[in-house]
Amino acid sequence: MGQFTTDQIRNFGLFGHGHSGKTMLAEAMLRALGVTNRLGRIEEGNTVSDHNKLEIERQMSITTSLVRGVYKDCAFNILDAPGFPDFIGEVVSTMRAIDMALLVVDGSQGHDIGHSQAFEMAAEQELPRMFFISKLDRENTKFDAIIGELEDEFGTNVLPVNFPISPGPGFNSIGCALTLKGYKYAEDSTGHVTEFELSADDKAKAEELRAKLMEAAAESDDELLEIFFDKGELNQEQFEKGMAIGIAKSKFFPVLCGAGSTVVGMSRLHDFLKTYGPSPLNRPLLKGRKPNSETEIDIRTDVSEPTVAFVFKTVVEQHVGEMSFVRVFAGSINQGTDLFNASKNNGEKIGQLFHMCGKERESTDKLIAGDIGTMVKLKDTHTGDTLCDKNNQVLLPAIAFPLPVLDTALVPVNKGDEDKIATGLNALHAEDPSFELIQDAELSQLLLKGQGDLHFNNLLTKLKDRYHVEVNMIEPKVPFRETIRGTAEAEGKHKKQSGGRGQFGVVYVKLEKQPRGQGYEFVDAIVGGAIPGRFVPAVDKGIIETMKRGVVAGYPVVDVKVTLFDGKFHDVDSSELAFKIAGRLGFKAAFVKCKPLLLEPIYELTVKVPEEYMGDVMGDLSSRRGKIQGMEGEGRYQVIKAQVPQKELYRYATSLRSMTQGRGTARQVFSHYEDVPAEVQAKIVAEFIEEKEEE
Repeated sequence: MGQFTTDQIRNFGLFGHGHSGKTMLAEAMLRALGVTNRLGRIEEGNTVSDHNKLEIERQMSITTSLVRGVYKDCAFNILDAPGFPDFIGEVVSTMRAIDMALLVVDGSQGHDIGHSQAFEMAAEQELPRMFFISKLDRENTKFDAIIGELEDEFGTNVLPVNFPISPGPGFNSIGCALTLKGYKYAEDSTGHVTEFELSADDKAKAEELRAKLMEAAAESDDELLEIFFDKGELNQEQFEKGMAIGIAKSKFFPVLCGAGSTVVGMSRLHDFLKTYGPSPLNRPLLKGRKPNSETEIDIRTDVSEPTVAFVFKTVVEQHVGEMSFVRVFAGSINQGTDLFNASKNNGEKIGQLFHMCGKERESTDKLIAGDIGTMVKLKDTHTGDTLCDKNNQVLLPAIAFPLPVLDTALVPVNKGDEDKIATGLNALHAEDPSFELIQDAELSQLLLKGQGDLHFNNLLTKLKDRYHVEVNMIEPKVPFRETIRGTAEAEGKHKKQSGGRGQFGVVYVKLEKQPRGQGYEFVDAIVGGAIPGRFVPAVDKGIIETMKRGVVAGYPVVDVKVTLFDGKFHDVDSSELAFKIAGRLGFKAAFVKCKPLLLEPIYELTVKVPEEYMGDVMGDLSSRRGKIQGMEGEGRYQVIKAQVPQKELYRYATSLRSMTQGRGTARQVFSHYEDVPAEVQAKIVAEFIEEKEEE
């Protein structure tokens, strides 16, 4: 494709919910750009974006795919991001590589929470945003209604640039407010287009939209606004300048339209992106810092600056190895040069460089400031790392991946594979940092925390294919705690005589409840030498060991005060071991007299759902013993805050998505421990006793 200068590059991502039409839009763009000679189909498994085995099998995007094409004198780097919430980590990392977010909306389904999430993420990165309403060749399209939905959600600065003419089956024409012309597309899906004069009604509509765009363009720049007030309009050059400034500064959000499956609207989209889409030079100054310093430094997008690049994605491919997807923010990367990994504090020798188009790679000897490409077989560089000039070290902010929303426990199908599971998943973590793997020593379980069932299935399929390890998913145990409500005293006696030296130790202990969160306190109240001082620490140690294993249900004991106030010993038979065992026995005997109580972890749950699902969600939370803390409106959505026991949250994210047709989201964070209801406690204790009897 040749070399391009920084101002000739356009980097944009395609975002939206699953099945909104992102992959087919990318496919249509490539077809119209002449990159491909036929239009791939998702159901046929031959699109350029969805090229890996799992994506073809499941007919969905699982990872972000980078495709590239050329329009006139511009290079387009198009990143097609997954739409299902299980792969939100891919969306987050993609935002770090682009200069503009293009939100793709299904012309028959309309706005979805996936658009809101992507819109907010782009805003956090100070990225310009635009919309493309696709699938307008389907039945029951609703272009005008969707514009209304977008205005309700994102404000009246959502401005249509073009509009469909006769949407629905057979749709092939659009009207454009920028040119006041109509465009008819060929039926052969090549993207060939014929310009025509609009009807009187359509021209009036185009003029009305153009007037709004001109006003927005003028308001984006003080100098242009003054001209607009003086003359009542802008000339074409001023209009284009104002449009570009307004879009780059997110003053307004343009809306284009078409149909990916028939390549309708692609020429207007390409022309719009070339003319008004921000180049890497238009983005705000990127902020970095020197390693081991909090002082911010500005990074200018210029090939003459020292090199600064960011690895936003890692992919492992058979026969190729690890591929690092990199966005160059300053300077350039040349094949064969040495760079410094400021995140890992080590050097990297750069080998081959590529531009990507799906799975196809095109070698290049250089990646310049503003460009996106891949590098292979780096020694120790992974997603989120910064590569830079060793003599001008810069560290860019790490990717803030979303917290997991679903967890499961893993058990190997074949005994003895535990280490293989951990090794394989830790290797996959370099590719996908949006999941967590935790070896919970307390519960003796390997826990996988991620973004949903699809996310888990994808990870475990990779684990099986690459590392030949199979696992089953089971419900994780809940880290309950045991405590007491009362006060009691008890004797602990350990006496054993079996020939030779015996074992003898007697203790008297008093248990009292402590304030929640106060922890364990041991008081030595022995007087008159009832127990020699050298044996007292052994009593304390025996109690602590018992607390770790629990008394009534096998969970750790918390918030108790133990007073050792009396005891007996034998000059010959007493030992530290005897008093350690006596301490255990005395603690257990007193504990069961103190009205034992189980505590359960409570999570703060924040649920965001469209208003029409409020009733179902509230009812479901009540059935999970949830306590509603408050509700508030947020655009077209309601945000519910509740406190819910962890035991009741297993697979909640999956249930919520099912309940809300994929439009509800939830975040949960640990809050505190709370008393377990008596009927629930009785069941847990009974299960523990049954398990002990089976051992």
